[in-house]
Amino acid sequence: MILFILLLIFESSSPTVYALNQQTYFAKVLFDQVYLYKTPTDNNNVSNILFELPKTYFVELEDANGQFYKAKYLDQIGYVKKDCVQAIIGTPTQPFLDLNFRVYADLSTHLKTSPVSASNTLKQIPLLTKNIRFYGKVNGETLIEGRTSVWYYCKYETNTESYFGYVYSDFCDEMPNEIPLNNEKVEFTNNPTFEEDIPQINSIPITNNSVGIIIGILSIPALIFVFMIMKGSKILSREKYQSKEVVDY
Repeated sequence: MILFILLLIFESSSPTVYALNQQTYFAKVLFDQVYLYKTPTDNNNVSNILFELPKTYFVELEDANGQFYKAKYLDQIGYVKKDCVQAIIGTPTQPFLDLNFRVYADLSTHLKTSPVSASNTLKQIPLLTKNIRFYGKVNGETLIEGRTSVWYYCKYETNTESYFGYVYSDFCDEMPNEIPLNNEKVEFTNNPTFEEDIPQINSIPITNNSVGIIIGILSIPALIFVFMIMKGSKILSREKYQSKEVVDY
């Protein structure tokens, strides 16, 4: 009985851990104008679009949500339409486009929260800054009449901080005229599955110290039992001796 109680105590104090059963899937961007959305709604308004995903590259799928996948591109999380991407088996060699650019005029040095001039400026980028990480493009406000409406969603890094936002593309360079395609051969699948984390109980590892403690605890009632037997035996012997004396008298 005591052993059973001790086992219950040790079992109840075991920490709960979660085994991650979800398999990671990547999905290939099949077409042009496939967007990473901020919310899983069929709304192509610029307020709901993070950026256009580069065609032939990949997003990492995190979950399924109706007509959308919850997806991650580099370090940005959003939603992508299921019918615009195709899940693959395995991990691609180059899942994301590796492309940087430079800003060379004042109009493109304002890193904005959205692709319009009236939005907040997150950071002023110094002129001629290079190695600004390109994520994707999006159509926004045309800042110069007759010129482009394309903005770049990008990451600008200082020695201590990283900033994500939009710059007007008209005064950015060191970009190729066309984004290179990813021609890596992959195997497609139509059935990506997403499983929830399943809680599992880990037993406390049995160490020499814990074994000694358990043996010590279990020994106490045994010692008490032996002591009671010995004491009872002495009492019986004394009573027997006293009874003998009375008879002899």
